[in-house]
Amino acid sequence: MLSHVAPGVQTLESNLAIGLAKEVNDWLAEIVRTYPTRFAGFAMLPMQSPKEAADELERTVTQLGFKGALVNGHTQGRYLDEDAFSVVLERAQALEVPIYLHPTDPPQAITDIYYRDYPALVTGGWGWQVETGTHLLRLMCGGVFDTYPRLKIIVGHMGELIPYTLKRLNLALTLGEWLIASQEKQGSGSQRKAAMQKSVRSYMHENVFITTSGMFDQAAFTCALAEVGIDQLLFSVDDPFGDNVEAMEFLRATPLSPQEREQLAHGNAERLLKLSSDAPSRSGSPHSFVQNLTSSLSAFNARAKSKLARKVLSFFVK
Repeated sequence: MLSHVAPGVQTLESNLAIGLAKEVNDWLAEIVRTYPTRFAGFAMLPMQSPKEAADELERTVTQLGFKGALVNGHTQGRYLDEDAFSVVLERAQALEVPIYLHPTDPPQAITDIYYRDYPALVTGGWGWQVETGTHLLRLMCGGVFDTYPRLKIIVGHMGELIPYTLKRLNLALTLGEWLIASQEKQGSGSQRKAAMQKSVRSYMHENVFITTSGMFDQAAFTCALAEVGIDQLLFSVDDPFGDNVEAMEFLRATPLSPQEREQLAHGNAERLLKLSSDAPSRSGSPHSFVQNLTSSLSAFNARAKSKLARKVLSFFVK
C-alpha cells in the first residue's frame, strides 16, 4: 500500500489543498497502474473541506481503484469525532474502505504545555503515539463507531500504545463514559453529543485494525496479539523511515503458526482492502532469471546495510 507522507495537505489553505490532493492522487494512481500486481493506493484528502474530502475519497476509490484513505491525525486542531467530518466517515462506510489514521504533531497548544522544553518528545519517540492513540479513543467516546458501525480505522505502530493499556481502558474509560452519559440523561450535567454504546474492547475488535509499521518488536507484538487477536493485525513496513530488512526479520520471527503468519503477512490485508492474492510468476525465462539474480543481489546489499546500520545505532544507544 502506497500513501503520501505526513502532514499531506492538511496544513494548507482549503482551495490549495483541494487542488493539490487531486493532483497527487492522480500521480499515485499512475504509479499503481504501472505496477498493478505490486502496488495499491490510499488517497490523500483535503480534510479542511469535509464535503470535498468525501467526494475525493469517492473519486479515488470508484475511478482510480484506491483502497481507502490516509488521514494525518487532526486537521488544524480539529479531530474526526467532530460532526463536520461525519460526511467523510459516512462515505468511507458506504464505500466499504478503511481510513488509516496516521500520526502528526499535536496541536501547538498541547506542544506548548507538554513538550515546550523537550522537542524530541513531540514526534516518533512519544508524542505521535499519544496523539494518535488519543484521537482513536475520541472516536470511541464520541460514538462514531455506533453511528457508523461498519467503519474501519487502521492505526500503525502496533496500536499507538493502546494494546498495552487496553485492560485498564476497557474498564475505566468504558464505565466512565457510561456513568457520565447516565448523569447527563438524568439532567445532572451538560448534555454532550452521542456517547459510546459499547466497550473499548468491542470497538478494538470490530472497527480497528493495527499494523506493525515502525514497531518491529516481539514484545509489543505479543501484547497486541493477546489483546486484539490475529484477525485485527496487519504486517506493514515503514518505508522510507523504517528498516525493511528488520521488518522482514521480525515477520519471520513472530511466534505464530504458519496459518497465522499468512494472515498477518497478507491475508488480513487482502480481506480488509479487497486485494488480490494472485502473484505473477517470476520463473521460466532468461529474463526472469536476470530479474531474480538482480533481486537477490539487491536483497543481499540491503541486508548488509541494515545490519551495519543497526550495529552502529546499538553502539551509540545502549
